[in-house]
Amino acid sequence: MTLDDYLTTHSISGPVFAAQIGVDPATVYRIRKGRVLPHRRTILAIIEATEGLVGLSDLLVVDPPNHRSEPAE
Repeated sequence: MTLDDYLTTHSISGPVFAAQIGVDPATVYRIRKGRVLPHRRTILAIIEATEGLVGLSDLLVVDPPNHRSEPAE
């Protein structure tokens, strides 16, 4: 479950969750949107606060590189 899904499902606002895990609300926003990779301490706090419903693999967003296809010659 993604952090965004967890917070939405449990009706928890980003700022409230941020206070719960001890980070800035902007950090939670960036994590929810996949814009940053959280620090190890933050990852552990998220896993604990969500009782494992959001796990490490849910926080590691890997976008495939944007490859340009060129026509074969």
